[in-house]
Amino acid sequence: MIVTLHLIVLALYGVGTALALAPFLRLPPSPRPLNVALPCAGAAVHVVAISQLTPVGLGPALSMLALCLVLLQLASERLLRGSAVALIAGPLATALVGLALLSGLTPGGGAEAAGSRNAWFILHVALSVSGVALMALAFIAAALYLLQFRELKARRFGQVFQLFPPLERLDQLNRFALIVGFPTLTLGVLLALGYGARFSGGLHVAKAQIVWGMFTWVVLGWAVWVRVVRHWAGRRAAFASIAGFSAVLLVYVALKLAQPGVERFL
Repeated sequence: MIVTLHLIVLALYGVGTALALAPFLRLPPSPRPLNVALPCAGAAVHVVAISQLTPVGLGPALSMLALCLVLLQLASERLLRGSAVALIAGPLATALVGLALLSGLTPGGGAEAAGSRNAWFILHVALSVSGVALMALAFIAAALYLLQFRELKARRFGQVFQLFPPLERLDQLNRFALIVGFPTLTLGVLLALGYGARFSGGLHVAKAQIVWGMFTWVVLGWAVWVRVVRHWAGRRAAFASIAGFSAVLLVYVALKLAQPGVERFL
């Protein structure tokens, strides 16, 4: 059942991504309500699928991250008219769901699942994944900003100029994602520390996971510091967000390759 639901989610996200990319492939653009309805339907099914998962391991984490990205995409569409976010968030979420299926998805049940479903632990996972998703949203806004800046500088007023939101709005989205993402991730980290202290017999956490989590927190904190304290904006802030998110991904891959047998390292 869980696999079937994720396959439906994969199809809905995939079709939604194809429709979002259609204008850049010189195809007729689809109606805007349809572009919003497909990821909304996918997110609704996705919520049902995740509610049946054991929130431990790589597959569930990737699935939750994909859902957070789609929800942030929809929020950007609604609040900031940032429909261009779907150009990157859509393919990324679709790929994450596909990787989650390949990694394996376990339904809830059994003693281990009962322990992992402790409200404290579930809140830690939700906040941590949301923090990483907000960091990814900042990366997406930064990438769209630099792409549109390059097109405007070259005086090319094609699909990018017509479909992307103004540079100022993308810069605001980047700032918002970073400022909200840092306290969200901080709470997730604190809950993890509290969970480990309170439940000494709880889930084993690999050292690599601790290293990566703390590195991600430091990088996100640095990105917020340069934006808020150093007042970076525009291209400089965009480069900082892209560099920070890229560093987080590279460190994750390095640690994963260094300890391939650690199942609990996401």
